[in-house]
Amino acid sequence: MIETERLAIRLPEIQDVPEIIRYYGDNRAHLQPFSPIFARDFLDELTWLEQVRVRSRELSAGESFRAFIFARSVPDRIVGNINLTQVQRGAFQSCVLGYNLARDEQGRGYMTEAVAATVAFAFGTWKLHRVAADYMPKNTRSAAVLRRCGFVVEGHASAYLLINGRWEDHVLTAITNPDFNLPQA
Repeated sequence: MIETERLAIRLPEIQDVPEIIRYYGDNRAHLQPFSPIFARDFLDELTWLEQVRVRSRELSAGESFRAFIFARSVPDRIVGNINLTQVQRGAFQSCVLGYNLARDEQGRGYMTEAVAATVAFAFGTWKLHRVAADYMPKNTRSAAVLRRCGFVVEGHASAYLLINGRWEDHVLTAITNPDFNLPQA
């Protein structure tokens, strides 16, 4: 678990499944324009019970950290999610950051706080060199979060990701670990 002043960022547990379903159900219209099309079984309890197991296994293997964000003031209520995926070791020592936030929680600085803490986890605990994050040009809120957290724009990718049934352009950003130490030979 990652804790900040206002947030708890952690893997889902079995008792969180109803809250996960509520979060995505309540925010589906808000999230869909920036997300791949949700699978038909996305809001099914069995899907999320399996995801609890999968996400725990992936974290144990160092493959991903796919977590939910809880406001510490209401510890059982999900306000967003944040993920470190596509973890690559060897010459890359990198991963990809993704996130989303509930419609009603925007404008409070939660995502900036969560991204900063999650990047610190990637650099400090996982000892990664680089975290990449991409956003659609129209997603100005995401651009602002990444800029505040020190991400640098590296380029523009045309028709980069299939989002909501359409190939969408994305701005490519990344941040590198200033304290990265090369592995000992």
